[in-house]
Amino acid sequence: MFRRDGAAAIVAVVAVWLIYGFTFWSMWKAFDGADLLIPMAILGAIVLFLNTASTFAMIRHYSEDKAAIYGTDIYYLDQIRTARQHKGATE
Repeated sequence: MFRRDGAAAIVAVVAVWLIYGFTFWSMWKAFDGADLLIPMAILGAIVLFLNTASTFAMIRHYSEDKAAIYGTDIYYLDQIRTARQHKGATE
């Protein structure tokens, strides 16, 4: 579960980078025409940095507390699997 959640978080960060890159590229002329190219580039870089840093901090925190975060989920998934196995055996 942790690996899947970590991979999903990384994919989300990559998607944000791609979306910001595409948006900046498509708005380049408008930003340049309004003399906002440099401020928008700086603001976009700050948002991307903070988003990326917070996602990697979240992944690091989750790796430290995997048992506490995922323990309850794993317990109930095991209970569901056991119940399904016993249900199939009685029919």
